[in-house]
Amino acid sequence: MIIHLNSDNPKSIEQKVQELILKKLYIKVDDDKVFIDKQDFVGLILLDIISLAQSEGDIQKALQISLEVQSHYQTIPQVKRNELEEAAVDFEVEIEAYQMYLNDLEEEIPEDEIYSDVLSILNSETELLERKLHELMMDALGEKLSDADANAMGTDRWSLLDNFANQVKLIASYDNIDDSVEAAYEEFKNYPQKHLVKKDSIKKEFLRFSPLAKEEIDAYKMALSMEAQNAEYPMILAMVKQLLNLED
Repeated sequence: MIIHLNSDNPKSIEQKVQELILKKLYIKVDDDKVFIDKQDFVGLILLDIISLAQSEGDIQKALQISLEVQSHYQTIPQVKRNELEEAAVDFEVEIEAYQMYLNDLEEEIPEDEIYSDVLSILNSETELLERKLHELMMDALGEKLSDADANAMGTDRWSLLDNFANQVKLIASYDNIDDSVEAAYEEFKNYPQKHLVKKDSIKKEFLRFSPLAKEEIDAYKMALSMEAQNAEYPMILAMVKQLLNLED
């Protein structure tokens, strides 16, 4: 999904690509790892990503590029090397996306195609999207479920929310309950007491749960539809938050 708004000052493809990566980083980097303003923090990570992409992953070359751009590291180059080594592992997808941009640019690929290529790579981390959606489902369901409700069901609130969020995903991911039940049953293959799990019981639970979590299921379906259209992950998550009235 590519949306370009008309502007008196259109952005360059470099700006568009960097903004795509920054928005992705903003949702990817966990808040507990941020020790300064988050926008500033992801901006620093972007510099490392660019250096690593320009050097094609060569840490020494990336270090030389970084020291030219961030001169305050020249007295502590080992610190910057450590940061680059960490970024090379944590942000491999984003580095690949920026390398794609550089390669496409060199080959004089049309800008819309460059944008699409970069977005497709950034959107390849389906596990990240699933994890973020799972968290949002737990947040939304948490407004409906109290500790007392969980205790009445013989479990703790977090475990129950985790289970219910997974049910939302399973129900939303298939066209009918029977297919969702089959998928849920497959998940129990490695369960120590899998012989106790019956498809009829799963179906009964899903049929009971579906109307109670209709808003969450519908929001998850919307997310899956947007993902199929190659929408940016931040856009997908923002839409889900809006549908479920969740605050940022």
